Amino acid sequence: MKRALSLAVTLAAAAGLTIAAAQRADAMPPFAQAYGVKCNVCHTQVPALNTYGRYVQRTGYASLDPHVLTRALPIWVGEAATYDTGSGTYKTQIGNLAVHAVGPIGDDITYHFQQWIIDGDQAGNVDTIWFAYNNLLHRDGHLFAGLIEAPAPSPFSQWMDLSGFASAEMVVGEHAFALDGNRWGAKFNYVRGALDVEAGWLYNDNGWSGSSAFINTDKTFQYRVAYADPQKPLEGGIYGSRGSVPLAEGGFDQYWSLSSYVQRDPVKGLPGVFMIYQIGLDGNPAYNLGSAGSNAATIELYQPLLDHGVFSVRKEWTNDGLGNLVQSGVLDFNYQIARYLHAYVEESFASHTQPQWRYMLWWTTPVSSVK
Repeated sequence: MKRALSLAVTLAAAAGLTIAAAQRADAMPPFAQAYGVKCNVCHTQVPALNTYGRYVQRTGYASLDPHVLTRALPIWVGEAATYDTGSGTYKTQIGNLAVHAVGPIGDDITYHFQQWIIDGDQAGNVDTIWFAYNNLLHRDGHLFAGLIEAPAPSPFSQWMDLSGFASAEMVVGEHAFALDGNRWGAKFNYVRGALDVEAGWLYNDNGWSGSSAFINTDKTFQYRVAYADPQKPLEGGIYGSRGSVPLAEGGFDQYWSLSSYVQRDPVKGLPGVFMIYQIGLDGNPAYNLGSAGSNAATIELYQPLLDHGVFSVRKEWTNDGLGNLVQSGVLDFNYQIARYLHAYVEESFASHTQPQWRYMLWWTTPVSSVK
């Protein structure tokens, strides 16, 4: 009975927001709505960003005109129906409702906020909350603070596949690399022309409770240096981390990682490509285990298909330096069904495991029309 009531409340809220958003809007989220452009100005496929979208992301939205952005209400809502054979439930789950807010505060400050109302049929937590001050070094400097995206390639945070990247999340003993996760902390991005230099200090990745939980947690300095011209499809650079994480039986694991990457958007009929090679060292991955030198590699090809779709194939290799070598990969197809509706289907596979299937039907919409 409680489950049915929760479902009814969720659907009622979504229906109410649909009615509120029923006026004409050609694009989403509010940035595209305010400018009156389609989503493909910034996206290869929502939520994956193209070269210009990645520029807007790393500047903390300060590359957009704040006076234009005020034309649209900065709030939008997303609801997803998901299915995952790896969860063991073998049923569609619809309890995934989030509210988002993005935009400027005056001329110098921007923000991004995402709160899960319901996440996996459970009460939701905060996913993202940051503020950025953008009037530094002739407006080329952007200082972020909050629950932020780590300095790393854009596909780690904004991508169309349903599975995360194995290289960025590799586990070595007790230590799990979190090169792609949102974490509490601060970072500084210097973006001038094609130069992108980012550096951040990060700690807990939990929701609201993690904001002050920095005593006995993983602490990381993470950085990125890249060539990323917003007018050219090719991007490449290096990113890495240096950190310390407490171990269950006492002591700490001191670790570092260094990666190189290349990303090129699909152009002139050729598929897009995203490639990574990563090395790392954990000095004390677990009690009496000794140090471990790890490495990993990723290659993904993605090709627009059927006008509003993208097909992608990814292959990954990880070696934790402790004798565990894993090959994995995914096949994904995603398609924009309607203005606010996207569908995603994925098959994933890994060494010595059964293939898994996932799908997601994602509805996203602003809550008002342009002023």
